Amino acid sequence: MKGVAVGVLSLVLSCIAFSSKAYISGIAISAEARTVMQVYVNGKLYNKTPNSFVRVKSLPGLFHVSVRVLNPYDKRYYVVTKDIRVEKGLEFYYKVVFEKGKRPELREVRRYPVYSKYFLDPSLYNRHSTT
Repeated sequence: MKGVAVGVLSLVLSCIAFSSKAYISGIAISAEARTVMQVYVNGKLYNKTPNSFVRVKSLPGLFHVSVRVLNPYDKRYYVVTKDIRVEKGLEFYYKVVFEKGKRPELREVRRYPVYSKYFLDPSLYNRHSTT
């Protein structure tokens, strides 16, 4: 029984240590200037007051993103859903695109690095060598 408890404890501690070394990632979603939206990530509401720009910081993984937005052309609310796989150290920038006569859609615009490679390599800015 003690061996099982020690094994479970070591597994939990290794998971915590492994996840703490992961780089932060993120998703940024924007809409047109006068259009407001609400963003749900994995069923959790991230902005209680509707806004035209939302940034979600997280660890890498697969996220189910739902955006509730008002279409400016036909004045109806739509829910746009998309599964987004986020990689470590990158922020994924998405935009809600409206076209007349069509449902709005979520399009990826760019990927930005969250951290600079300069700060990830200490030999570039540190005079003391790391061994």
